[in-house]
Amino acid sequence: MPSFVVRGLAALGLTILLVGCSSTPPRPVLQEITFEQYPKLTFTASNVETVVEYQPTAQPPHIELEIPQPPLVVAQRWARDRVALDNTQPNTVRVVIRKAAVTEADLKKTPGLRGNFTTDQVARIDTEVEMAVELRDGRGFRIAEASASARRSNSIGEDATLNDRDRIIHDLVRETMMDVNRELERNVRQYMPLYVH
Repeated sequence: MPSFVVRGLAALGLTILLVGCSSTPPRPVLQEITFEQYPKLTFTASNVETVVEYQPTAQPPHIELEIPQPPLVVAQRWARDRVALDNTQPNTVRVVIRKAAVTEADLKKTPGLRGNFTTDQVARIDTEVEMAVELRDGRGFRIAEASASARRSNSIGEDATLNDRDRIIHDLVRETMMDVNRELERNVRQYMPLYVH
């Protein structure tokens, strides 16, 4: 084989190797947050609607529009997965999403020489969700209501990768929504016992 062909193949192999080394790992596809594992809350109603009072924003420090599964989407999924109707009364179940925020705040790094030997937490992520379940009669009057809210926080270390950050935020949203799920079911059964089974 001519030497220029060998050199060409070697150069091509080196180029492929360098491209392979410089590519970043793909971002993981995180599991969809659902509530299908929980039994349905069956209401004495014939209609269900979701009312979104909270408007997500990209205005700092808010980041809910940047993440794959924002709490607003997960809260809407809660209504789909948990609410059922027995169609015995002309009532309407309204799932109201009052807040579904995710914010990120920078944290101060350790100053001076000590900072060179310290792995700091560089950002704090906060989630906050507020939801309510209302039952309205055929005329639109509210006859029962239960609500729930939850807040959680976690921090991100300066050695965290983008994938680590994604997982931290995903887990935080999931845990916050599971808190809301538990409290909302408890309050529905406590304050709306005549209308749910």
